[in-house]
Amino acid sequence: MNKKLLIGINVVIIGLVIAAAIYNPRWIIMLLVGVAPIVVWIYLVWMVRKEKAKIFHGQVEPELAERRLRRLKIFLRVGGVSFVVGIVGVVGHNVVSALLEKEEPVFFTIGLVGLFVFFIATIGGLVIFLKGQRKAIK
Repeated sequence: MNKKLLIGINVVIIGLVIAAAIYNPRWIIMLLVGVAPIVVWIYLVWMVRKEKAKIFHGQVEPELAERRLRRLKIFLRVGGVSFVVGIVGVVGHNVVSALLEKEEPVFFTIGLVGLFVFFIATIGGLVIFLKGQRKAIK
């Protein structure tokens, strides 16, 4: 990843954390839980899409690297789709609740499940990525 882009992302995240800490200290946890998986997902997608990125170390077998790359791509696709579904579910819940003026649980449940699947897919992709980065001990 481009060092300037990575530094810029870190500066924005640190600025948000400092602003949240000044405004309300409890928001640090919410910000880290909400922003960290998105940043990890973006980083993993960037590394996979970059053509000459060396995702796994050189000692891994080519077949194993190919399988891990396929699994990583599947996790990232599932994460992306579930994030969009989660956001659409939450927005749909708010719109329907505003129009009907009563609570609407279906879209809310869809939104929560979508965001939960996003967290799980991001963690799974991160585990595969980190396992591929680790060199085998002989």
